[in-house]
Amino acid sequence: MTYKRGEHPNSLKNLEKGRFKKGEVSNPRGRPPKELCITSIMREQLGEPCPYAPGKTWAEWVARRALELAGENPTYYRELLDRIEGKVVQPVGGQEDQPIVYKIIVANEHTKELTERVIRGERT
Repeated sequence: MTYKRGEHPNSLKNLEKGRFKKGEVSNPRGRPPKELCITSIMREQLGEPCPYAPGKTWAEWVARRALELAGENPTYYRELLDRIEGKVVQPVGGQEDQPIVYKIIVANEHTKELTERVIRGERT
């Protein structure tokens, strides 16, 4: 279907009708609390007694199990270390007292122009 100029449902003229006025918000009460969030439910359960390990909480059981799995599986080991120590940062370096040179290879002239605009801090 063809539309005359300004009659298309996505034209700026039609989109401006639904825009918010300055200072107006669409959700004045903010985001509702996550009632059925699995992470929240699990956090609440961590302090509860664990049925698999009498006398221990879920948090203690999970920590113990993570350590056991880390001894058996290198992936668990790496994940455990990343969570305890934080991921290892790979430093960027070059020759001392010399600037670091970045080389950007692009596929075409249009991409080159966009990349140069971004580097200059212009909006694309």
